[in-house]
Amino acid sequence: MDGQQVLDTVRFISQFHRARGSDEYSLLVERLKELLISWGIKEDQIEVFEYSTGGIRYGNFDSTMVWNIRDAELWLESPRTFLSSFKSCKTSVLFGSNPTHGWKTLELVDESYTGDLSDKAVLVQMNPSKAFKQFVEERNAKCLLVYFMRAQDESIGRTPNQMPDTTNYIALPHTLKASQHGAFGFSLTYRQHQFLKNLANKGFKVRLFIDSELKTGTMKVLRIRFTGSLKKKIGIVAHLCHPSPGANDNASGAALALHLCRELREKPLAFGVDVILLPEFYGAIPYAAQHSDYEFVINLDMVGEDQQKTGSTLLLHETPPLLNTVYDELLYDSILLFAPSSSDSFSKRFYRSTFKSGSDHSVFENYSVPSPFLGQWPDRYYHTSDDTPDKCDPTMFEWVGKAVLRTLELAHAVPGYVVEHAYGRLNGFLKKVDGKPGADIVANVVKRAHGEKIEPLQAKVHIAPSTEGPLGYEWFDKAGELSEKREIVNLGEVIQLCARYLQDYDATISFASTYLNIDEKTTQDVIDILLKNDFLRRVS
Repeated sequence: MDGQQVLDTVRFISQFHRARGSDEYSLLVERLKELLISWGIKEDQIEVFEYSTGGIRYGNFDSTMVWNIRDAELWLESPRTFLSSFKSCKTSVLFGSNPTHGWKTLELVDESYTGDLSDKAVLVQMNPSKAFKQFVEERNAKCLLVYFMRAQDESIGRTPNQMPDTTNYIALPHTLKASQHGAFGFSLTYRQHQFLKNLANKGFKVRLFIDSELKTGTMKVLRIRFTGSLKKKIGIVAHLCHPSPGANDNASGAALALHLCRELREKPLAFGVDVILLPEFYGAIPYAAQHSDYEFVINLDMVGEDQQKTGSTLLLHETPPLLNTVYDELLYDSILLFAPSSSDSFSKRFYRSTFKSGSDHSVFENYSVPSPFLGQWPDRYYHTSDDTPDKCDPTMFEWVGKAVLRTLELAHAVPGYVVEHAYGRLNGFLKKVDGKPGADIVANVVKRAHGEKIEPLQAKVHIAPSTEGPLGYEWFDKAGELSEKREIVNLGEVIQLCARYLQDYDATISFASTYLNIDEKTTQDVIDILLKNDFLRRVS
């Protein structure tokens, strides 16, 4: 595994503005097919699957429209001052912006303005989804100028004051229904926002245009298949979508997955391997619904960070023990084996954690496929214009690539000591749950997931998910004050998995609260919210 070659591929991918289903995304898929063939991958090993998008729902996700963006500019009208353009910064246009159909001159106002907003540019500092609801849906605004930085973290220099000239990658809702409002807008730097804040509500105007289109269409999933001597298969998944540059998120995972193909072309394999590049969630859900016959799937998402520049740590997010975790243990063992070292100690940061949501591993786990996640977090440049290839480290690609390759090679015959370690962790967890309500059901499901031949136990208060696939994010709007708690995202997804596999109310509370180390009252409150709003259902 040559980390420098992987980095070169990151540079190539990061040139493309990879909105789901867009012309550039489709062009990139074709270029990657050509690249694979040039490496000696046979054309019949490469397949492209297409799934509809726009006006269709996958599980708990309303699919977005296909969005193509060609050009855009934003100016202060007088005194004439250039602010930003799509050509100078690809993240400057809010993802999903409708076209303006030519230049528009709009009066600049901010969140405090109480008059008609239909012919105004509204300056906000808030989550664009909330701004869309508050100003577009409720007050008929068309143009939003937004500053919003997710996941602020002063310890790694990720705050507005520490990154005043960074443009965040943020989006307007652009489902079929949302797109009917005709909204558009720009993502501002913090410095631009502060400059315009001083001019808002004083008669100043901005001049802008956006040349884009929103339409229904399809999303492409690229799969490269390597057959093995046995019928069982492993998946390697990485999401290919995101704006340009989007180097670590997630050109890094996609590039490493491609170079795994380069390594696998000559290797004799026992388990077959599918390498799958797709749009995050919106491609993973329909794909996994049709292709869930994997022993396990490794999700590569943000694997290449230069830790000194980004403040990141390599993470292994485990599969919850509701599914088989032996392969997680093999991957963990392989990561430790190849960890870069200096003076008899690791020279890179690495941490193993319980399940965390937020990417395609949660999709496959909802389709009964164990799916360990490899990525890095936090990241100073996450979802910004500064997520460029110079923030990647070839050593990280070599480390992760070697660990994944060893896992693929040994999956058909996992070493005995690795199996013992996995069962030791399982037994430790079951001891924590022992004596709690539903503990017998938890132990039964966990043991059966790991191969023990025992009869399933019947749920006492039977609950189940209302849809296939992961829980998603829509439920936050129903969560009230609970939505402000940091652990709620992961708790919701674990509850969804518990309802799918444990199928018992008390067992779900005991498993989720113990596994994530969250109090039982909060866990019960979230379950009750999900039941009340039909994300979960009681089964007679």
